[in-house]
Amino acid sequence: MRSLFHLHPRRILSASLLASLAALLCACAATTRPADPSRPRGAGDQPYPIILAADPEREELALAAWTNMLGAANAEARPTPELRPVTATLTALPANLPAFPQMPRVIIKDEQEQSEEETRESLRRFIESVGPLLGVASGELSLVEITGVAGGARRARYRQAPFRFPLRNGYGDLEVTFTPDLRVTGLSSTAIPDTERLRAAIASFRGQRLTAEKAVATLTERVVTYTDAAGNQQTRTVAATGDATARELVVFPIRREGEEPALELHLAWEIYLGAQGPPLLVYVDALTGEQLAATTANGA
Repeated sequence: MRSLFHLHPRRILSASLLASLAALLCACAATTRPADPSRPRGAGDQPYPIILAADPEREELALAAWTNMLGAANAEARPTPELRPVTATLTALPANLPAFPQMPRVIIKDEQEQSEEETRESLRRFIESVGPLLGVASGELSLVEITGVAGGARRARYRQAPFRFPLRNGYGDLEVTFTPDLRVTGLSSTAIPDTERLRAAIASFRGQRLTAEKAVATLTERVVTYTDAAGNQQTRTVAATGDATARELVVFPIRREGEEPALELHLAWEIYLGAQGPPLLVYVDALTGEQLAATTANGA
């Protein structure tokens, strides 16, 4: 069999075609160029940071769950939900819903009013039924609180805990607002999907993490930039001693913009600054030592 580039003696490639082929080969080489060798690599050559890419199938499953949740009552006037980039989780219920979704009624005790146990079970079954829309399985969630809101409704707040370390940067929260007759009037999720794969990827970097002491040392005499409660950007220089204390390791997702948006999952030390100024939380990458973000401590 002849090679694709075999030339018949009487066929000569034009200069323009040769140029095109050269450009194509260069492009192919660029796309297969190895990753930056200075970045950490985990077990099985796992690159870092860990990437969660946008996935059309994830969005399709979320939209199918949305359709199933609304049911026949909303079939003719079904608004399109707003899904978050990359994770494809529900941002909020649209304002123009013709009818609110309904949580299942659970009867554990034969009483007129639903007990707290029955309410929690109704919530669990509802969340399980729309899992792809929320990007989470009910088994990954911990109920934080159920509080009253205006109009007699109640709001259930959950935290997603799929990893050994807690999620930060606004990810991992789920809220369900519901009425006494179990109509869902509010629903939103910042959960992280595909957690089984991500959990394995995070575990592959075990043993490469900076110690708490080394992470704190990376901040010594460095300038930290943050936004205060009034929305103004502020800076602060970390004192050489006594200002920084490492609290815990966390998973810190960061949105990567561009033609192919993605989430970068960083392992980070959450470091508290409080001795020499307003209380802050600074996040330092636990593998590279780079400063990822800083926020006021009461906003963590």
